[in-house]
Amino acid sequence: MDSTAVQAPSATGPSRWRRLAVNTSFQVLLAAIAAAILGIAAPQVAATLQPVANVFISLIQMVIAPVVFLVMVTGIVSTGGIKAVGRIAVKTLVYFEIISTLAMLLGLLAANLLHPGSGVPIPAHASNQVSTYVGGAAKDNSFGSFVSAMVPNNAVNAFATGSIIQVLILAVLFAIALLRLPDNVSRPILDGCRRLSEVLFRMIRVIMLFAPIGTFGAIAATVGKYGPETLTALMKLVAVATLALLVFVVVVLGTVARLAGFSLFRLIRELRRELFVVLGTSSSEAVLPQLMQRLEEVGCRRSVVGLVVPTGFSFNLDGVAVVVPICVVFIGQVYGVPLGFAAQLQLFLVFLVLSKGTAGVSGSAFVTLANTVAATSMVPVAGLALVLSVDRFLSLVRALTNVLGNSVATVVVARWEPDGLDRDLAAQTIGIKKGI
Repeated sequence: MDSTAVQAPSATGPSRWRRLAVNTSFQVLLAAIAAAILGIAAPQVAATLQPVANVFISLIQMVIAPVVFLVMVTGIVSTGGIKAVGRIAVKTLVYFEIISTLAMLLGLLAANLLHPGSGVPIPAHASNQVSTYVGGAAKDNSFGSFVSAMVPNNAVNAFATGSIIQVLILAVLFAIALLRLPDNVSRPILDGCRRLSEVLFRMIRVIMLFAPIGTFGAIAATVGKYGPETLTALMKLVAVATLALLVFVVVVLGTVARLAGFSLFRLIRELRRELFVVLGTSSSEAVLPQLMQRLEEVGCRRSVVGLVVPTGFSFNLDGVAVVVPICVVFIGQVYGVPLGFAAQLQLFLVFLVLSKGTAGVSGSAFVTLANTVAATSMVPVAGLALVLSVDRFLSLVRALTNVLGNSVATVVVARWEPDGLDRDLAAQTIGIKKGI
């Protein structure tokens, strides 16, 4: 008895340390600290580590196009008959567009008011990079040209080039064609897409294990090139993004919940276990199955949950919608590239398209940012290294906002449906008012 009592605490301690040691977020924190020390102590050596971060970015981009395709196809086809799903789908997409628009406008407002990039010194080679950027501006970067390039002229080329917009269009057409096939033909194809998506999601999880290495390379190169004061400015970016996301949750989602007749804070309390998982993993996708089950338990019908939640994880990532414009404007402020009203309007329109189909996996939001920067050609792509160095911290607040945003969307759409909500159960769990 005494021996057991003595050994139990000692077994618990090492177990906790082991869990902490294998936690990716903890590893990233250690990597960031080590990289900052190296950047200060040996700046010339640290400045050569940028390729490490570039390799990590390339690994993510390698799998994101097929993941987007499979998620879109399985999400559209799994909703069932077109007529049965059409009504819910229209309501869902209209809601997503409205909230995504508000989220992005809030992000642009925060970036313009708080200037997160104002404290970052312009790199010594910035003038050359900006000159190169301006020199390449002679090409047609109009929104009309962007729309013309949306449709792929080669299905394989859409995946080879990693054009997310082209992959999305291909996925929608493929899903529509699949829905028109007999069930005995479409079912095996759909099952194959689901299994392939599971494989690719596991690949992304493996790739994210290298996040500490990518972070180490990014921070070391950043501090080595620009000096330790860069870190202070980068944490300002995190603070501005966090503040904007907090305002979005409290003001925007809180208002939507109030208009729909339920309590946002009671919904957060009901989802507290899932939110803690998101906080630990920095990934909203990590709680997708549990979230669907939990929303059924608070009163949403399965027919609504099964459509809104998976679709929302591709079309309604509110945290990404707030943070990406902040990051783009941040890069422009660092490199001295002014983004006027016309440029930010183009950024707004491009992102509304590019944000669709983003899988809720830790790391995919950075790919969305990279695609937005590349598609708009407004700011130097090299500025992505600055954001990558703190992206793991941004992903924490992004993922939490994504989950809350899609949870609120599910309740709202269920509230709009005649039989989409168990009102007695919802009244007990999230305080929904029966009379409205």
